[in-house]
Amino acid sequence: MLILWLLAAYPFAHAPQAASTDASAARRMQAAVHREFGSPDVLRLEQFDKPVPGEHQVLVRIRAASVNPLDWHYLEGTPYLARPPAFGLLRPQDGRLGADYAGTIEAVGREVTRFKPGDEVFGGARGALAEYCCVSAEGALVLKPANMSFEQVAAVPVAAITALQALRDQAQLRAGQRVLINGASGGVGTFAVQIAKSLGANVTGVCSTRNEELVRSLGADRVIDYTKQDFTRGGERWDVIIDNVGNRSILDCRRVLAPEGHYVLVGGGGVLEARWLGPLPRVLQMLALSPFVSQDMRMFMADMNKEDLAVLGEMMQAGKLTPVIDRRYALRDAAAALRYLELGHARGKVVILMGEPGEAPTTSSDAAAVPENRPGPLPIALALFGAALLVTLVPIVLALVLHRRFRRIHPGKRAYRWGFYFGLQSFVVALMLGVLFGAGIGALLALGLVYGVLGWAFARRRRWAWVALTLLSFNPVAWIVNAIYLRKRWTEDAAAMPAARARA
Repeated sequence: MLILWLLAAYPFAHAPQAASTDASAARRMQAAVHREFGSPDVLRLEQFDKPVPGEHQVLVRIRAASVNPLDWHYLEGTPYLARPPAFGLLRPQDGRLGADYAGTIEAVGREVTRFKPGDEVFGGARGALAEYCCVSAEGALVLKPANMSFEQVAAVPVAAITALQALRDQAQLRAGQRVLINGASGGVGTFAVQIAKSLGANVTGVCSTRNEELVRSLGADRVIDYTKQDFTRGGERWDVIIDNVGNRSILDCRRVLAPEGHYVLVGGGGVLEARWLGPLPRVLQMLALSPFVSQDMRMFMADMNKEDLAVLGEMMQAGKLTPVIDRRYALRDAAAALRYLELGHARGKVVILMGEPGEAPTTSSDAAAVPENRPGPLPIALALFGAALLVTLVPIVLALVLHRRFRRIHPGKRAYRWGFYFGLQSFVVALMLGVLFGAGIGALLALGLVYGVLGWAFARRRRWAWVALTLLSFNPVAWIVNAIYLRKRWTEDAAAMPAARARA
């Protein structure tokens, strides 16, 4: 079926871009979509009917859009662990790409009063890599600042809102505080430097040698070249660390964070890092550390809303915020734009220009590509299914086997088959956590030794082993069930002891 669809779609994907004058062509639009997971090469330009706005919607003719790491997460279906709930297991649930756009309102719904046809706007919407989109008039949509071009404001929504909310809301940045921005030359980073300065902070930006002047020109008080200096190895401390890269360990970052400081993770690394789990290991580390440290450590997802877009619009109008644009591509070259983005070297934002009918927007090409190292959808599905079995079914089967063995060795004693299950499951989960935390072979061997001793004592019905395995099961249900069971069993043992002594 997929092959037939690709054959049917091929003529549209490669059709000439010349303008058409007939009425049917006027009702059509082009959009970049993907029907399978993979590299940017799976992206296709297809023809669709132009959407019609509902009562509370507006139809926007998109003049410019921009691409974000979010787009290649959807394109590649990464992290793989998130495929079933978020992307689709074997094929994409929604093949549209793009979230940032700027354009002109062409039509409004019957109930819309905020906007009128001809208004120049920018905002965020799923499927923005298209010539048109319909969006809610009350959603993330505001008027474009008069001093900014379409391509400039199209670079703003996702990256700038992420930077604003990370600094203002998550880190609660105050004037005079020292903030370090790791990845200061990227999409979020270039906005974060400018927003932090506008909030009165002393800003340190971390970037490569070639981007030092750029970051300094955005207002950074100091620039650290990560190719020459590791910011986690010095004696300085910062009140706020905005981490767009995730290339230093949580413990290293914590060492250079003020005692009451804020660490905000807004990125999980490049396209080739942590494809299976994404930022999950770092999030687990932060959750494990947070109860024991005074520093605030968190990861967050930005909330796209019109109020913050309006704030950013005012900052641009006042000259406090200027988008940095690295490259511009035509819609037909959206795959090349994503291919360049996934290299991880973009300075600021990568923009897609729609152009006027018959006009070819400026296009930048890049021959470099990320090496192919992507498993197919079926191996990923099987691996996820196997992991689920490892955590659930395998401990159950082994618990039943151990239960039967226990009954053979101790024919007169009552066994607790779920105790075996909770013990085995805690061992499996502990091993998985060890891998997630990068514990190393030595730590995993030590963990195996600990559980081996506990299992031996557990089989000999030692109370301390029951308590230890209950606590190490990482399962609140096990804590409750075992607590009830142990209390009952110990009561029975205490009642049986006088009778046993009398018989002796």
